[in-house]
Parts: sequence; C-alpha cells; structure tokens
Amino acid sequence: MGELVGPRWEIESRLRLFRCPGCRGPLELNTGLACRACKVDYYDERYGIVDLTPARLSGTKQKISTFWGDTYQQWYEPDDSVRTADALKRELALLEDLLRQRHHLAVEEINLNALSGREMLEVGCGAGGHSALFLQYGARVTAMDITPERARSTNHKFSLMRNGTFAGGLAIRADAEALPFADNAFDLVYSNGVLHHTEDTAACVRECFRVLKPGGEASIMLYAKHSAYYWCRLVPKGVLTGLLFRLPEARWLGRITEGRPQYRQEENPITRVFSKRQLMAMFGQFDLVSLRRNSFSISHLPIPGVAQWRESLLRALDYKMHEGGRLVYGQPIIPETKLEVWLGGVMGWGWNIRARKPQPSGNWADLQSPE
Repeated sequence: MGELVGPRWEIESRLRLFRCPGCRGPLELNTGLACRACKVDYYDERYGIVDLTPARLSGTKQKISTFWGDTYQQWYEPDDSVRTADALKRELALLEDLLRQRHHLAVEEINLNALSGREMLEVGCGAGGHSALFLQYGARVTAMDITPERARSTNHKFSLMRNGTFAGGLAIRADAEALPFADNAFDLVYSNGVLHHTEDTAACVRECFRVLKPGGEASIMLYAKHSAYYWCRLVPKGVLTGLLFRLPEARWLGRITEGRPQYRQEENPITRVFSKRQLMAMFGQFDLVSLRRNSFSISHLPIPGVAQWRESLLRALDYKMHEGGRLVYGQPIIPETKLEVWLGGVMGWGWNIRARKPQPSGNWADLQSPE
C-alpha cells in the first residue's frame, strides 16, 4: 500500500465526523478510513487520499470527475509541481488581496478573522487555494472534491503549510450529493462555483444543511441565470451552435462553459444557472442571512473582440495582471474595475448566498426575499 497523504492524526482527529458512504455507520482508522460493517477500506492508493465516494458513481458523475481532472492538468499541475512553502505563503497573500478587490465570497461572506478554531468544510475544493487561505486563518479545514487530482493537490498545499507550522487541514475525495459526514458536524460550509456542476444541486444544498451544526452557516456561490453573461454571451452562443435547441439547458451550458478538454476528451457535462426564485426554494430550510450578486466584466457584453479590447484598454490605463489569480484561476488576471464591481451587483454572473441553519426551536424563520 502507498503512504497515506497527511498526518494520521489529522484523520484520526476527525473520526467522529466521518460516516461510511455505504451504510452511514462510523469509520475506523486503517490504511485510510475503514468500515467494519461493509468490510471496505476507503483509500485510493494511486492518489494517496481517503476516498469516501459511494461504491457506484453514476456515469455523469464519472464524467464530471474526468473533465475536472483534465482542467486540473491544464490550470494547476504545472505550478503544483514546482511550488514551495515560501512560494505558497506569498501566493496566499496575493490571493487574499485579489479576492478583496473582486468582493469575492471567500472574503465578503466569510469573516476570515473569525475562523480560528472553527470546524469548516469546503465542498468542491478545486486545487485548494481557498481551503489553504482558511487554514492560514486558523480554521480546522476538511476539504472534499469528487476529482481525486484536486483532493491530492489540496493535501499537497496543506503539507507545505504544515512544514511552515500550519496544521489542521485534510482533503478527501467525496460526492457532494452524499457527504460522508455525520449530522451537525461543521460550524461552516463553504462552496464556491461548484454545486452548479453537479447532477442534483438541490440534493447538495440539503446535504450542506444536514452536516451543519444548528446555528452554523453556509456560504455558497452559484451561477445566476438573469445575468449579462447568460443572456448576452451564453444564449447567443447556444443559438449559433444549435446546442440550445438540441440539449437540456444544463447540458448545452456545460458544452460551452469552463473551457475545453486537452487530455481526456471528456467535455464538461453540466453547468446550471439559477433564478432568485429557484434559490429561495432550494435554500428554504435555511434562514437567509444575505443574498448578493457579483462577477461582471465588460467582456460579458455581446461585442466582437470585447475581451481583447478590455484587456488592451485596461493595460493602457496602467491596470496590471494580478498574480493572485494563479493559485485559484491557474493564471494571473486583471481584476474587475470599480465600475465592473458596481455593475456586478446588478447583473453579475454569481449569486453569493450566506445562509444559517436554524437553532432547533421548532419555529424556523421563513426565508424572506431581500429587496
């Protein structure tokens, strides 16, 4: 057997949180995490990670895992292969600066200075940039992703931080629609731009609710249907390609968003978008704390060559590529201007939802749609 990634005490200290994806019973520490009742050791020797996905993933979920493994190779693997602890520390400082400029979920809906000692779950950790930032601020971070390469990448960042005296992070492979955790396990659940790529987003939201402690909060970003990007860029592209007329919305949007595969020939299976009414229905069990729009760029407008025009104009105005983008976007980016940030609040591509699990009083507050 290969060496299990991460200190065993990180896994052992979370035993009370984990549940078997087969029988929902408790797990014990073996090579990875083992279920005595099911006689299964949940360990992926190839990637050196705990793998708590169900025994049979649907064909769509396998495609999701494959596609996002391809994008990992494109966007993150080159930097992961040479990253050092010192480089990661510098990158995290740059990332936080970029996120604040962009009014991002990770710094707006999450209070970084209040994370110390909190039990936090990231659902869909990507390559681990956000989880590493939360760990740096003192959260006990459990991260999960259905793509094993991304869980491994997150553990790699945690290991670099441990050498720099950080501890408290562990990433595993798991399915967001069947989280392998006990009820009422986490103080905070975070998910940025992930759940709209699942087979059943509503099931994922219900799972986030289940694993939160009463009074715990979820901060989740999902794509907005009634946005400039959807109506001005995606719908016209769907019409021009004919995909809009041939496929269900989630599938044709998948085909034209998130880039193209380079290594595995599996296209993005699913991208979903949500109206405000749909969000309110999905989060009906929660008490809504806030609902905010963001993420607009002039490049979302239906103007030929607008992305290149925007970049050239901003460079001429002395806007710089921000290196903080490398850790989570795979490359430096020019962040939104103040005008774009303001317009994002009106027609942005992202819904930023902050919602609280009610205390068990028996009279849960009804969600009220904000003005």
